[in-house]
Amino acid sequence: MDLLLRMPQVIALVKAARERALSMLPLGITARLGISLLAVAVLGSAANMIAHESVSIIRISIPPTPAPDPAPAVPAPSFLSMLRQPMDPPNVPRSIAPTRASIDGLRQAADRFERASRLRAETNSDANETEFIAAADALGSSPLEYGIRGFPGTPNSAAVERLAAELRNRGESLIRAADQRRAARLGYSEHLQAMTKRMQPSPDGAWKIFGRVFARQSLMQLRPHLDAIRQHSQSILSGDTVSAGDIDLLTASEKAFAAALEAHRKRLEKNEGPDWVRDMREDFAALLALHGSLYSLSTQLDEEFHSLDRAHAVLSAAIVAAAAPTPLAPLSRPAAPAPPPVRSAPPPPAPVPVPVPATSSEAPAAASENVPPAEPMPPDHNARILMAVTMIVILFITAISIATIRAVLTPVRRILRATERISKGDMQVRVPRGGIRELDTLAGAFNDMAARLAAARAHSRNQQEHLEETVLQRTHKLQQLAQQDPLTSLPNRRHLSTLLSAAIERADRQDRTLGVYFLDIDNFKNFNDSLGHVFGDRVLMSVANRLEELADGLGFVARLGGDEFTFIYEGASSMESIQAKGWALVQAFQKLVSVDDRELSVSVSVGACIFPDHGRDAEVLLRAADSALFRAKELGRSQLALFTPELTQTAARRFSIEQGLRRAIENSEFELAYQPEVSLSDANVGLVEALVRWRMPDGVLAKPGEFLGVAEQSGLITEINNWVLRTAVRDASIWHHGGWPDARVAVNISPRQLLDRRFVELLLALTSEHRLPASCIELELTEKVLQTGPSTIAALRVLQSAGFGIALDDFGTGYSSLTSLEQLPLSRIKLDRSLIAGTDTSSRSAAIARAIIDLCEGLGLPVTAEGIERPEQFAWLLGCRSMYLQGYLLSDAVPFADVLEVNASLPDKIEDLMLSLPVPARRRASRMVLAKGGSGR
Repeated sequence: MDLLLRMPQVIALVKAARERALSMLPLGITARLGISLLAVAVLGSAANMIAHESVSIIRISIPPTPAPDPAPAVPAPSFLSMLRQPMDPPNVPRSIAPTRASIDGLRQAADRFERASRLRAETNSDANETEFIAAADALGSSPLEYGIRGFPGTPNSAAVERLAAELRNRGESLIRAADQRRAARLGYSEHLQAMTKRMQPSPDGAWKIFGRVFARQSLMQLRPHLDAIRQHSQSILSGDTVSAGDIDLLTASEKAFAAALEAHRKRLEKNEGPDWVRDMREDFAALLALHGSLYSLSTQLDEEFHSLDRAHAVLSAAIVAAAAPTPLAPLSRPAAPAPPPVRSAPPPPAPVPVPVPATSSEAPAAASENVPPAEPMPPDHNARILMAVTMIVILFITAISIATIRAVLTPVRRILRATERISKGDMQVRVPRGGIRELDTLAGAFNDMAARLAAARAHSRNQQEHLEETVLQRTHKLQQLAQQDPLTSLPNRRHLSTLLSAAIERADRQDRTLGVYFLDIDNFKNFNDSLGHVFGDRVLMSVANRLEELADGLGFVARLGGDEFTFIYEGASSMESIQAKGWALVQAFQKLVSVDDRELSVSVSVGACIFPDHGRDAEVLLRAADSALFRAKELGRSQLALFTPELTQTAARRFSIEQGLRRAIENSEFELAYQPEVSLSDANVGLVEALVRWRMPDGVLAKPGEFLGVAEQSGLITEINNWVLRTAVRDASIWHHGGWPDARVAVNISPRQLLDRRFVELLLALTSEHRLPASCIELELTEKVLQTGPSTIAALRVLQSAGFGIALDDFGTGYSSLTSLEQLPLSRIKLDRSLIAGTDTSSRSAAIARAIIDLCEGLGLPVTAEGIERPEQFAWLLGCRSMYLQGYLLSDAVPFADVLEVNASLPDKIEDLMLSLPVPARRRASRMVLAKGGSGR
């Protein structure tokens, strides 16, 4: 009681000591919790000590009693007879209970047997079997060993004996059920494994060809159902509790397997044999029987486990009941003979009931009637000590908890407030140090983080300012790049539209005209090819500078791309002034242009249009000027063309043809026709020329002159020529390996094809693929090939050395020169139809044609005359018997299927033509032949 009165002072002292300790050494959460747990341990130890001391101080003193007179010796009954025959011996106390050791021993034996039974039921191992036998022996001998039977007057002993036997029976029944279920599971698994093994070799041994498996369909039909049985039987084979859903799935799988086995039985007997089917059905029947047995055994095993648990629980309760004092009931058997008289001592004084404290682990001890009462010490002092220690520990733990909560919450709140201030931008905030060690360390780390964040924010601000400045500079530069040409610094195509729209608005407001000029440098490609692209760029810069000088005060200049420029003339007063300014632009470039100390002659072609006559918006005017420029390029170099509506129609038609050609390439709308070239020496066909035709969607057949020009300008000519080359080689191969072994096909080749380095490889690959000799192909080209450079001539020499024929087409027109006959590796000359057209009407044309023919014959070059359309031309050429004739008079271009038939009919047609000629013409032809010595040249 004094201690309770002084409790506030004790608490104050403890709190002061805590404050001093915390100020001297900051404690962490771990240390605080450790102190609290230590205090709880101290409280428990003190309570145990007090309880132990309280029990130990109850000393039981038995006063000495006088010894009784000796009685005759009576043989002691057997232990079993004591259990089976109730006895009421004299001097037996009215209340009796076994000792604590016997109760604990019997309980441990029951628990051990229960565990051993479960382990033996789950796993049939030697160790589990040995443990089960030992536990069963221990349980059977435990009542005798631990003294339950030592008190024959106790009625609970028989119940414990019976319940122990019942527990043993439940354990043995559980093990029998588990062994039966284990054997059924093993049999089920063996039958299922046999079925699986029986089916395994056939599907696994099936053929595997190109990633596909070929096996007997009957086996493949059984395999999924057997796999389903294996999958759904896992719950039964695993030993877990089997649910109704698992049984339903397994039953459905078994029914499906049985149906499939029966449906394919005949085929299986044929393929696998009757023994295979019989064994499979026997295993499946055994599987079905074991399926039902497993389900019933699983149910029985669950019931046995529950029975074991109930028997164990009942025995445990009986053991606890056996530990309680039990009054002895009077016996109703005949009275035994009275023993000899005994001298009795004076009766002891009546016992005084004394309350004895009992623990949870001990049963209350009952004093015998012959035992004198104990002399306990007063319990008030011990209770007060225990209560005081408990209160001190509780208050100590409470104080530590409150201090810990405060030491946690205060720094956390400081950190939260500092975090909120940092989120608002205050980077100078710092958290005061203090509190428990972990949070104090966290506060220090937070302050370091705040300092780093402040430094990072300052650095980020500097970086952001630098980035914004860089972005402004780059934006300005990008705007310049988006609006200016990087080479000439002139406005580009995009910026031109904006500037031109603004100029149109000004001209519209002031009611003035506006001139739009498109300029293109003539033959600019020659500068890049001969002097390099770097020099070509400098030429463009010089042209741009000269245009800016011409536009000073009159308008502005822009570069569209490549070698095309646009000049906008805003000071125009009339159409005549716009036209005059256009010629001024053309003439301005007739003066030499200085580039890198070189004086170059640069010419331009100009196309012009006028606002508002030719359009009222920028897009229409630019398109009109482009059409005019195209017309100026067609007129030649250094030309000016003014836009007319017909140019738009021409441009639209050209665009329509270009789009049609692209569609024709995709849809294979081209066809080849072959026109024979007939030899006058024997009236036979020496070769045929492949001529491309375009079968339009409406069925019209377009000739080359209608679309090849557009194909050349749009760059589609290469794809068309490659198709022509492939088709011609294929057709020549068919003739060569068929009814015309000496077939030769002439194919027109464009300079663009010769510029392609892959052309020679393509031609050689095609002839090799079709097994066609190179001599069966003759390549026809114009003199434009001389403008492509020495590389193309070298390619021609490679082709000639490979055996291909090289023919110079359209000789005698344009810029034909005799040097081409020397430079080009030629095997044939083809005279243009314009040169042959006047041979029968003009003596000058006849003389020129005769001179060229004689020159070629002198050089040993065969000559083909194109465009033979009138009998008079045919009559004139009869005197040149070494000539080849080609024209509509002899034969038109015919499809591939008609070539052989036309070739066979041409000798008769030539004979008919010769017979139809007037007699003077035939005589003149004969004289020409005789003048040449009748050699047939």
